[in-house]
Amino acid sequence: MEIVIERGKTVPFESLPPKSVALDGYVLGPRIDAERERFSFDHHGDCVRHATRSSAEQVHDAIALGFRPRGLTIFLNDVDLDTALAVWLLRHVERAGEPLVNRLVSVAGLLDAHSGAFPLSGEMPTVVEWLSEPETAARACGSYFELDNEGLRALLDEVGRRISVYADGASHAYTSNFKIDNRYKVLKSGTGWSMVESLGIRAHARLFAEGHDRVVIHTLLRDGSHGYTVAKRSEFVKGFPVPKILAALAAREPGWGGGSTVGGAPRNADGSRSDLDPDAVFQIIESVVLSCPCDERSNGLTHSQRGPKLPAA
Repeated sequence: MEIVIERGKTVPFESLPPKSVALDGYVLGPRIDAERERFSFDHHGDCVRHATRSSAEQVHDAIALGFRPRGLTIFLNDVDLDTALAVWLLRHVERAGEPLVNRLVSVAGLLDAHSGAFPLSGEMPTVVEWLSEPETAARACGSYFELDNEGLRALLDEVGRRISVYADGASHAYTSNFKIDNRYKVLKSGTGWSMVESLGIRAHARLFAEGHDRVVIHTLLRDGSHGYTVAKRSEFVKGFPVPKILAALAAREPGWGGGSTVGGAPRNADGSRSDLDPDAVFQIIESVVLSCPCDERSNGLTHSQRGPKLPAA
């Protein structure tokens, strides 16, 4: 099984060669061509995010139903826990049904598909953050965006190594005192939404837990470009049409994209992101939000109205 990493590259499904697997955005949308052995396990494009399982969950299901990746080439354009877990499953098909692995796939899928908004308690959210740390820490300091494809491969392997530690039942020694730096500050407040600056490693889950249902998370990168995540808590939040927002931003700067609840700035091959400063992005998004019917801009669930967290995962 060969792994090919091409940062930022997205291709049409029809361009995939026979005997290949595209993961998590290399092809937009889930697709299956069993006759030519071409598969896209994706939940970023051409899908409803709420109803589409993460890439790793799709791979996990496929393995349970008899899919075997022998002789296939795996294509990816980015490294995060979802892609790393999908690759780990493809490399360790014989372990895909183990209880610890099943648990990780389920929890990581819920958190990834919903950008950290899904309410979970217990130890597993911390485990997921520890597994993700090589990638999230690199993104936070900016070094991620300077990695070449071989650097991304090393990062993929390190996250995969941590997944093996977890699957072997040995992660508690690393996670028992692990803390995620989830600090942020609000830069601007729009009409029912906020633009925030990420001060720590990852603030997504804390933002949603603290009642920010519609957010744009900004990070200034070391090369002077800007990282942005545009997200809402779920498909059921009104007044923040993520696809329309991304389309408006893409009209100003090609490369913006994503799914129905989350998306972001261009991922350029040189590691840079957006050239638009926060003021420009704020104005574009606010204009889209203000164009929504008034009833759509009315607030959805407030934090105090939300249901309790689910039992520990």
